Amino acid sequence: MSNLALGTSRKREIKRSWLLGGVFVIWIGLAKLFNGKFTLEIAVPQNTPFTSFVGEVAKSIRGNRTDGAAFKYFFNPIRQIIDGFVTFIREIISIPTQGATIPLIGWLGVLALIGFTVFAVSKLKTAIMAMALTFACGALGLWKDSMDTLAMTIAAVLLSLAIGIPVGIWAGRSDFALKLVTPILDLAQILPTLVYLAPLALFFLIGPASATIATMVYSIPIAIRLTAFGIRGVAKSPVEASVSMGSTGAQTLTKVQLPMAKKTIVLGINQTVMAALSFVVIAALIGAPGLGKPVIEALIIRDVGEGFVAGFAVVFLAIMLDRSTTAAVVKQNTFVPPSPAELKRRKIGLIIAGISTIASIILSRQFAWAAYFPKNINFAEQIGHGADTTVVWITETFSFFTDGLIKFVTVGILNPLESVLSGAPWFLTILAISAISAIIGGFRSALITVFLLGAIVASGLWFDTMITFAQTIVATLLTMLVGVALGIWVGRSAKADRVLRPILDAGQVLPAFVYLIPMLGFFGPARFTAIATGIVYSIPVVVKIVGQGIRDVPVTMIEAATSAGSTTRQLITKVQLPAAKNSLLLATNQGLIFVLAVVVIGGFVGAGGLGYLVILGSSKPELQGKGLVAGFSILLLGVMIDRIAQYAVRRNSAPRQ
Repeated sequence: MSNLALGTSRKREIKRSWLLGGVFVIWIGLAKLFNGKFTLEIAVPQNTPFTSFVGEVAKSIRGNRTDGAAFKYFFNPIRQIIDGFVTFIREIISIPTQGATIPLIGWLGVLALIGFTVFAVSKLKTAIMAMALTFACGALGLWKDSMDTLAMTIAAVLLSLAIGIPVGIWAGRSDFALKLVTPILDLAQILPTLVYLAPLALFFLIGPASATIATMVYSIPIAIRLTAFGIRGVAKSPVEASVSMGSTGAQTLTKVQLPMAKKTIVLGINQTVMAALSFVVIAALIGAPGLGKPVIEALIIRDVGEGFVAGFAVVFLAIMLDRSTTAAVVKQNTFVPPSPAELKRRKIGLIIAGISTIASIILSRQFAWAAYFPKNINFAEQIGHGADTTVVWITETFSFFTDGLIKFVTVGILNPLESVLSGAPWFLTILAISAISAIIGGFRSALITVFLLGAIVASGLWFDTMITFAQTIVATLLTMLVGVALGIWVGRSAKADRVLRPILDAGQVLPAFVYLIPMLGFFGPARFTAIATGIVYSIPVVVKIVGQGIRDVPVTMIEAATSAGSTTRQLITKVQLPAAKNSLLLATNQGLIFVLAVVVIGGFVGAGGLGYLVILGSSKPELQGKGLVAGFSILLLGVMIDRIAQYAVRRNSAPRQ
């Protein structure tokens, strides 16, 4: 870029900054002047005409579940098929089969089967780790719940892959298919998990079937996206060579593209598994059996100790599934064929493991000690008590810090922002946000923003949406402060990357619900708890994106700045951060989406806003319409946030003359 172009770019940035500053000053001034007027606030038990209409529609749908043609020939058959499939898997490892008192395979057989399966796709060390983590779930007194969660995850993953991989192959080979599915995949990424639940429960009833379908809706896009990416990532020359030799499309796919994309497809399976586990825990809200139930119960009654026990079981399962499937990905990285001696040892090991697994399954069918997990191995009470004691000690010892942090964020940042977003007239807020959108992302961005905000006003839940939006903005700002700092450190230091990488990977593995438990213990039921949870949940993805952006800055730029005498601070602020601007914008976008997903479920811990209305609507029939509309408003808010960020990235990426 020439000096003239660089100077022009900087002038544009300064002009934008002044425009943004002017919008904020005018907005804040008018908000204070008209504070409390035209806010569209309504009481929680009160319905609007639109939410009442949606409630009546939902009531009509419930009334037609037996006689309606759509239910008789579409929804009910799907529910019965999926329910039968889930029940079949549960009867293998978690619930008694018909006429029996134990599952088809007892705990010892399940443990051995997990070990053999992991060993078959990876190494003995990983298999032992998987067995130990699974055993630990039983030692927490949650064997059946853990097996229910595992069964639900397996069912959802198998069904998701059965749909996702073929569609992903189609999208990978066809530009038309990719254009067709991309908007759906983008929308699925934006939607917070809580939004799926109520509509699916309305059509498929509460229970394992609707929970599995909801999990599939969340997981299938990941399988599609990574499969398509793997197929499209195959080099053109092998494909062209295959075609030139007369191979058919099916032969090219099976002999060239799929084998060469195997690593990415296996990674897609790993990510699908983790997404499914994450959602299965939350799907307990619509009747999914398993570990989600004790987690939710602990959150509702504020029992931190019990929550920690259930949370640990979820963590153990998450690590077990992640490490097992990741080991399969790592196995694809080696291109050195094993020696004959290694193949022989591997074959013998598999035979021994197979025989041991069969023996364990037989024992679990014949003896009670191998069928029922030993009751005397139960550390739940000790862990729960230890968690309660630790949380009390931390909160009492560091109350000066936690109370000060809550006061600083809530009183100093959140309350003033809420007074501007929700306390100002709704039309003023729409004008201000649309102006900001225009300055950041351009005219099309502003047009979409006006439309989406207008739809939120029409929904009747403007005030609650702005409450959620305020919490999302505060959590994202704090996430970016911490995430950018850590990302710069990770991007500039290989040692920091090695130290933080396992922590970041573990952070992305855990379901969002699990983070609520310690935050509830440390900060109590409050808006700040949801914000803190959103920060902790979102930081890993922000750090990774920023770190990669810093690493991708051309070495020549860094060397030129260093030779010119730049200090480390100047190198970061004048070279690396400006060059990684697109990565920073992408990190902000992803941080906003991740934060929104957690702030919404913060309704369990006193966050209020749309998340609370969704939860309330699922428990109170008279507010079901309001809960459904709240979910729709979350969708509109998420799309608006994503579109503004996407247009900002495009505007900054566009070449300037």
